[in-house]
Amino acid sequence: MAADQASVISGWVLPAVVCAPVTWVCLVFRFRGEGRLLGSVRSAALALCVALWTSGMAAVAGGLLLPHASSVPPAALGVVTGWGVGPRGRGEQGGGRAALAVLTLGNSLLLHQLALRLRTDRAEWCERMAQGFPDCWDLDAFAADLRAHLLLRVDVPGRAKGARAAVRREITERHKEVRAAAQKWITLETKVQKACDEQGRAPGREELRQLRRAFGEAEQYLTYLLELAHAHGKRSDAARLRELRARYVPARDGRDGDGDGRGDRDDTSGAAREPENAPPVARG
Repeated sequence: MAADQASVISGWVLPAVVCAPVTWVCLVFRFRGEGRLLGSVRSAALALCVALWTSGMAAVAGGLLLPHASSVPPAALGVVTGWGVGPRGRGEQGGGRAALAVLTLGNSLLLHQLALRLRTDRAEWCERMAQGFPDCWDLDAFAADLRAHLLLRVDVPGRAKGARAAVRREITERHKEVRAAAQKWITLETKVQKACDEQGRAPGREELRQLRRAFGEAEQYLTYLLELAHAHGKRSDAARLRELRARYVPARDGRDGDGDGRGDRDDTSGAAREPENAPPVARG
């Protein structure tokens, strides 16, 4: 009886126990820079499913194969199986990789779904953070604060000098795009406001459409800048980014980057929603 228990532990349990942490480390390495495994409930659940599925396959492989290959250590089988979910190199498509594909049967679908979920999480987070600004003056000011926040976090240990320069350049370029789009809206809004003041009327529908389109472009470029914050930042930075955003987003908006990000997008254009409304008041 004791021998049977020891055989079960060494053949089935040990490979799974060793495989689980190895799988998690490989997942972190595989999706580094692509998203956060614990960024949402769905992504965390998918990552857990990958770890459990891989550990289960390691247990099955250990229980069925090790009795016929006693020279293979159970722990080694767990390590090899967990390593199979790591990033693939160009030279790793041969027989060894094919064997790992058998051991991790079903993981390709889970990994694909996890990759899609991580991209969706990032897109939704950036969209929530970019929405809610009353006008492009506040949006531009937040983008400037965000740029300063990101540049302060470029010099992290372990990042090569060339990589730091590339990240700085990308941050600066994306911020310039946000600023250019914001200035385009500000120029257009000032022009519309001047025409409305001179003619004593409210903004026309075509003018409102142009304002909303310009504001939407500024929001879109801000999401590109926020993607860098999500890719190169840490989860602990999210609270700081929400604090920066709260300086410019009205408290009544009720969105801090963790909500559903929905609402009346017409209110974010900085102009009246209908021609009969009063014309907007331009800032000096």
